[in-house]
Amino acid sequence: MEITDVKLRNSYQICHVWTNNIFIKCGTTCVVETEHGMDIGRVTRRKVHVDDPDNDVKGKLLRLPTKDDLGVLPEIEAIEQKAFDICRTKSKEKLLDMKLISVKCLLDKTKIIFYFVADNRIDFRELVRDLASVFRTRIEMRQIGVRDEARLIGGYGPCGRQLCCTHMKEGFDPVSIKMAKEQSLNLNSMKISGMCGRLLCCLGHEYSFYREINKGLPSVGTEIHVGKKRYIVEGVDALRETVKMRFDNYTVDVSAKHLVHARGIYSVSDEVVQKLVNNDDEEGDETGFVG
Repeated sequence: MEITDVKLRNSYQICHVWTNNIFIKCGTTCVVETEHGMDIGRVTRRKVHVDDPDNDVKGKLLRLPTKDDLGVLPEIEAIEQKAFDICRTKSKEKLLDMKLISVKCLLDKTKIIFYFVADNRIDFRELVRDLASVFRTRIEMRQIGVRDEARLIGGYGPCGRQLCCTHMKEGFDPVSIKMAKEQSLNLNSMKISGMCGRLLCCLGHEYSFYREINKGLPSVGTEIHVGKKRYIVEGVDALRETVKMRFDNYTVDVSAKHLVHARGIYSVSDEVVQKLVNNDDEEGDETGFVG
């Protein structure tokens, strides 16, 4: 079974659909049937022989767009703009505490979908009746979360690349502060939060990698035996696989390959012991590295 990833029109969201035995190159415009209805999008990627029954596939490829499909796009875009303005005006008149994010009109104009964000449940029944009387078609109001809002609007993260949520799977995996701690990141909320205000999705991408590396490294505050002295771990660099430890005014970075862990006690190799002993008589704040 083959899956095609399609970036839908008027959205940064990627939709996963069955290829339906239609072979379309990446970058090609196509007509797809999604869970919400018929829409136009652009193929971004094809996956071959996906047999996982739990994957997020919601729809299928239908065809390449015809002249009629492309010709109706300006009309649809005009409907969406008009619907956005009218909905925002009427929601303010009705004092509805909601933030309208986007409007999607299906290719066959059988339904208009309004995406909005709200802190609480909204009684929009009267608003739907007003909109239906104006546009004479089905109206669907979809309340989304702040992470879905970022996915629809799009943007760039602090890494300089497009937001993860705009090109990843339908669902959002849980992200916790524990993942940031495991990666020794600055826990300042501004540093580890995305456009949506929630924890960065990318924290989960490398979490398993960091967790595996950190299994072989001591945690901050651990005592490390160096001869008769007890050094205290002040920091751990998982990527460099080094440990920063201190004794009095002397700080040294030691490579993980020189650490010895036996019976719950950390010590260092004889080579490191000899190098550290040579610094015993030095005064003042000193730093070093043992690779």
